Amino acid sequence: MPASPKVAIRIRVRVTHGDEDAFGPGKAQLLESLLETGSLNRSASAMKMSYVKALTLVRSMNAHFRKPLVKLSRGGKQGGGTQVTDAGRKVLVEYHAMRAASESAALPGWRRLRKLVKK
Repeated sequence: MPASPKVAIRIRVRVTHGDEDAFGPGKAQLLESLLETGSLNRSASAMKMSYVKALTLVRSMNAHFRKPLVKLSRGGKQGGGTQVTDAGRKVLVEYHAMRAASESAALPGWRRLRKLVKK
């Protein structure tokens, strides 16, 4: 007999700017990967997305914030590189804080609702 799926709540916080998503879970994951790898190409590969898609996400993030979240350096003899800026680090910290606060705020209602969900 297959195991029952775990009943859980998942809060997804998205920052919108007009009709577009300025920041959300995928972009946060990309920033975290860039902090680890320092390379857009390696981050895209690790996340199983194309380089072009990762570049599009970076450009989108940079366009929606007052200061760029990511600084890109082209390749060449020295090689390229990608750097998450101080603004990018701050956005990431604040995003995680908002997500945690949202989860905490939803917990009392979730405890009541969970009793009504099939196990």
